[in-house]
Amino acid sequence: MAQQNKTIWVENSPLSLLKLTTKYCIKHKEVFTEKLPCGSLKLLDSLYLPLEICESLFEICQEEHLDIDDNFTNIFADFQNSKLRQLTICNSSVTDNGMRCLLGHNLKKISITNCVKLTTQTLEFINECSDNLLSLSIDNTFQIFPDYLSTANPDSEDEFEDDDQEVIENIYEKRHYILKAPRLKNLCIKDLYIVQGRNYFNVLCKALPNLSHLDLSGLMHSQGLQNLKFLLNCPNLVSLILHNVKEVKAALNTLCQMKKVEHLDISQFDELYGDFDQPSEFLEEIIDNLPALKSLDISGTNLAADYSNIGGRCDGKQCDIPGLSRRIENPLDFLGLYKTHHEASRRQHIPALVISGNSSEEQILVAGRRYHDRPMILENVLDDLMVMIRQETCKNLEEVVDITVLSMERYCKEKKVQRYASAILYYLLPLLTQNKYMVFNVSVKQKMMGVLLDTMVEHKEDTILMRNGCMVLWQFQVPQDLLCLYERVVDILLYIGEHHSGEDDSYIQRAAVYLLNGLVCHVDGEQKKAMGIKIIDTMLRIVRNKLDWKLCDDVMETAWSAMWNVTDETPANSERFLDQHGMELFLQCKETFPNRLDLLRNMMGLLGNVAEVKECRKRLMTSAFVEEFSFLLDSQTDGIEVSYNAAGVLSHMASDGPEAWTITCPARDHVLERLVRAVNRWDINTKRNINYRSLCPIIGLLSVTETRECQLWATWAIANLTKFDEPKYCPLVEQEGGLKYIKEIIEEIISEGLANTCKPSDVKEKLLGLGQRAVNNIEMWKKRQDQLNDEENLILLLEGQN
Repeated sequence: MAQQNKTIWVENSPLSLLKLTTKYCIKHKEVFTEKLPCGSLKLLDSLYLPLEICESLFEICQEEHLDIDDNFTNIFADFQNSKLRQLTICNSSVTDNGMRCLLGHNLKKISITNCVKLTTQTLEFINECSDNLLSLSIDNTFQIFPDYLSTANPDSEDEFEDDDQEVIENIYEKRHYILKAPRLKNLCIKDLYIVQGRNYFNVLCKALPNLSHLDLSGLMHSQGLQNLKFLLNCPNLVSLILHNVKEVKAALNTLCQMKKVEHLDISQFDELYGDFDQPSEFLEEIIDNLPALKSLDISGTNLAADYSNIGGRCDGKQCDIPGLSRRIENPLDFLGLYKTHHEASRRQHIPALVISGNSSEEQILVAGRRYHDRPMILENVLDDLMVMIRQETCKNLEEVVDITVLSMERYCKEKKVQRYASAILYYLLPLLTQNKYMVFNVSVKQKMMGVLLDTMVEHKEDTILMRNGCMVLWQFQVPQDLLCLYERVVDILLYIGEHHSGEDDSYIQRAAVYLLNGLVCHVDGEQKKAMGIKIIDTMLRIVRNKLDWKLCDDVMETAWSAMWNVTDETPANSERFLDQHGMELFLQCKETFPNRLDLLRNMMGLLGNVAEVKECRKRLMTSAFVEEFSFLLDSQTDGIEVSYNAAGVLSHMASDGPEAWTITCPARDHVLERLVRAVNRWDINTKRNINYRSLCPIIGLLSVTETRECQLWATWAIANLTKFDEPKYCPLVEQEGGLKYIKEIIEEIISEGLANTCKPSDVKEKLLGLGQRAVNNIEMWKKRQDQLNDEENLILLLEGQN
């Protein structure tokens, strides 16, 4: 078995132009194909796809888990204008007809994994186009091989009675081949089970004269394998893998005749298969009769017996495995001892340069690399790695993570593999981050998260894997690392938040909603708009469920916070909130949970965003809503935040003018009076827990000259913000035009006072004072910045003179 060379540790470089263009073409197939009435795709006339592009199309489909179906394979039915040399196809819905389009390219290498719709007809298509075929690998698609031949035993009870079936049974023997590939060197057929036909493997192997590498892992025959004598039809084999083949125990004579074999794998996973009657003698015969042997795997067997079982050591040689003493001077390149009986991998004197075992980190990592195509073995390997990590003895961090992520990627559907692997990542990712490994770059992180998300989507009903997945996602830098896969992350978090809501899932739901909120507050523009509708809908459903249970917990509060963030400067999301009866839920939550201050603050923050949207304000104009906001103006809970947000909502509603105030109760003037009273009560020096990305909605109220109360709230907000967070808000106010507006308001009020054109009012007086305070804050900050810049320039000048 070849060691796996694939790795997740890649350079942090952009994708190649070939890969970028291929990805685009896969998403926009119309640029190079036309769709036929039957749904199949056809290569555009006058187009020619060279080998590199054709194979890149398949590679991208596999990487992105896109189904390769008959419609897609029809693109390559034009053998003149498309070229393929090798084919790797996994987890595909392609049928025999689709495969025919691909096999007509006279491929050199074919690998088919888990393609359940294929039948023996695909094998016939392979036979028709096999003149150039050098390598064929079939994994979990064994049905393309017939599972029977006609029996040579006339007394057999499993003869078929159907005459037509009898003809089919006999066809392979009559033509003297099952697979016709005269140049084939590498054949891998895993878990093949033959029902009938003692001569099956003789017919198979005799037609493959150049075979040098054969893997028949998991091979079974209901009538027995006759001591594997069919292998003698392959005298040129240099690699023979018989992993988990029961009949190996009875095939010593056959194996000893395979003189050219350099790699022999007779390892077992099933304990019953691994118990040999005379283990030391069996192993010694193998060593004595295979002179070319360089690599031997006896994992899971008792072949590495200890000397106590044979009466003790008497040869005086330093070899702790009876049967391998003749290789002391010529050690094996590799010896597989993983999970051998008697803990053979712990012994000191083993004549092999590289050993797979379960007694040291090095041995376990070797096992992880070599058994990458055996999911049941990988489960044990990952379990061993987990034990090692918990004992804090892990030294080769990069190698462990590499094996773990690759196992997750290859065996996405294997639940146990995913549970072990996700737990390992949870423990090791902080070490990668803390130690600032150079190899842990953006490309690696994106790959790792992509694999993790594939797992979470595949097992979205599994509570343990959802918990592990959320815990691993938290180990990345939120939100920076997750933004590259924003939509995929949001999708799975929304699913968890909504569907894992039972008492036993409370941690998972909370983790998912927290993580979602941490993400949405750091995106803007198209990203926020793209997923906003889904987020609003799901969060509202979560809130409804909590209301049904009369439960206000962290999840409900965070759900409102997420909607607050996702409606910020995104009108479409605010409208969706109203469309889905969000205002009614607001009133229900406030009535049901009147003492939850965090809940109220989050809800009011959200409604502030909704009120900033002109199209939404008229939908807020109902007596019930306005009375509620007006009542909240006098609220002193949570400092000034609830009152501040209520005033913001009402200021925006009032900014549309008296004609837009379509309700009679409460009256507009009455509400504005209460608004002014609330603003006058607030302490301008209050430090706030608030984060505005833009002040445009607030600054927009400064132009509402016909309603000074709106200007009052906006000016108070700016005066306060420029006081407690100067570096952020002073430049922002100036950049977005706020300073200009405030100066104009000050000039207007002063001019009116000098001209006596308007009678004095408390609102204007307060507005003037707040405006002057805001201007002073900004001007003082600018002056300090100028001084700092002058000092820095002076230092640079002096350094330059020296």
